[in-house]
Amino acid sequence: MFETIRWRCFAHVTDRRGAERVVGRIEELLPHTIEIESYDRYWKFPELAELRFVSPLRRSAPEDALLITLQWAWKIATPWSLSGPQPGERHEFGGIASSNTGASFSVAGIEWMEFTTTDRQEKLPADTAS
Repeated sequence: MFETIRWRCFAHVTDRRGAERVVGRIEELLPHTIEIESYDRYWKFPELAELRFVSPLRRSAPEDALLITLQWAWKIATPWSLSGPQPGERHEFGGIASSNTGASFSVAGIEWMEFTTTDRQEKLPADTAS
């Protein structure tokens, strides 16, 4: 089951509040809520912040998960460079959009963004597994 889409982006924001505004603008483009996982300054370019967030997907068929994810991703940016599973691997796919390779973002301030989704189950930390 494809439960979530994991998103990561680098954006021009000065603080957590700015990051929340960027994620809020992305959320306005999608038909569901988004949960911010982390906000950090990007060590390589301090003027950028790295934002990680997740959104629900809840699809069982890989082709349905891919189609829905791409429909939502194209609301945020165009074009995306896509990747898919290697033969014999679990279903996992992703995409990257970057302003330095010609991508256009619907939300101002984003420079680079990626998404990934997989049907692989998340592993619990050793201390919470029973």
